[in-house]
Amino acid sequence: MELSGKSGEDITFANLRVHYGTGRSIHVSGTGRDKKFRYRYGAMTDLGDLEISKWKSLINALIEQHGEQEIQRQLRQWSKAECPWLRSDDEIEEYALRLHAARIFDDPAWAGYITFNRQHRPEVFETARLVWIKTSCCQKAGQITETQLDKAIYMDGWTRCPHCGRFSSFHICTPEEIQKEKEI
Repeated sequence: MELSGKSGEDITFANLRVHYGTGRSIHVSGTGRDKKFRYRYGAMTDLGDLEISKWKSLINALIEQHGEQEIQRQLRQWSKAECPWLRSDDEIEEYALRLHAARIFDDPAWAGYITFNRQHRPEVFETARLVWIKTSCCQKAGQITETQLDKAIYMDGWTRCPHCGRFSSFHICTPEEIQKEKEI
């Protein structure tokens, strides 16, 4: 794995994280009105603008090197189930690779942090800091991370409902409310 003077040991998930997509039209042949072009899709990373196929091969090699094929499979499965705007297998694969490069499954601010990790990595919750809230939309107690709670404070007291996903006002549950919710 060699890239512009970087050895395989220097390539990390952090420097393969996609900042934004790139693209450019490339003149293939011809002149005047007979010009032929192709379009090149890419990804801007800390390593520079990489053609998407090169980026995919680098991130897949890094996943294999770290033995994280199972988490990648789970991210693909999650992306297919939770992201209806992804229509093809290629889109699902690319999106899951972007999530993997961003190490999204370790970010407690991610909206899918609790649902993804509860299903695929329950050991994360041994150290996770969760807060019980009740939103005004569903009126049911649910959990969010402390990081999501901190973000909600800056959003004028609105957060994603743990049940329906809508942004809603909320209040932190008292121990009595949590106990009552568990009894139901």
